[in-house]
Order: sequence, then structure tokens, then C-alpha cells
Amino acid sequence: MQQRSWTFRRGDDQLVLERHHEGSGFALVVITNGTVSNIPFQEESALTVFQTDMEELLVHTGWTLQACQPERRRKRDRRSFPRVTNDRRRWWTDPVGDTSVVAARGGKRPNRRRADKD
Repeated sequence: MQQRSWTFRRGDDQLVLERHHEGSGFALVVITNGTVSNIPFQEESALTVFQTDMEELLVHTGWTLQACQPERRRKRDRRSFPRVTNDRRRWWTDPVGDTSVVAARGGKRPNRRRADKD
């Protein structure tokens, strides 16, 4: 399993999330300004849910995604002009340094429910 990492910044602080596959399970390694914390998980799905929630919390508390490794996109953005509104579900996963990304809109999406059928 290839190691993947996400680097977040807030002011002078840096936080790195790394996924590790260990013999008996998985771990999310959190590195904050040189301090390392290891959070173990039995299943990769549990790690993914935890990491997604953590990323959302980081973004809502002023952290910005600066980089992710390895870069998994193979091609550059097809658009020659940025989107007017950002309709990506996880916009915070685009690094700030990426010039092909439009800044996220301020509000949340409206809650749309399907009409119940009788």
C-alpha cells in the first residue's frame, strides 16, 4: 500500500495526516509541528470515516489543505475558465497551491429531500 499524506496549514502551524498500513490493521499518523500521534484502526473504512470527519473539522476551524501526496489526478483540469460556483462535494480536498481550483463558496448546500410517495 502506497503511503498517502495530506498537509494542512493555519498561520505558522502545520499538520500532516499520513495513512499507514500496519501488520494488524491501519493507522492514521498525525504530525503537528514535530509532535507525532498514532491513531490505530482495525479496518480501513473506519480510518476513512475518521479522516474525513477530521478534515472537515480542520477546514471549519481555519486550516487550509496545502498539499497531498501522491498526486492522484493524472491530467490537469479540462476547464479553461474556473467554475462560477463550486459544486464539488469535498472542495476542501483541493490544495490551495493548485491553480486549477476555485475557492469554495461560503454557505452550505440546501437540504433537498425527495417527495414521499403515498
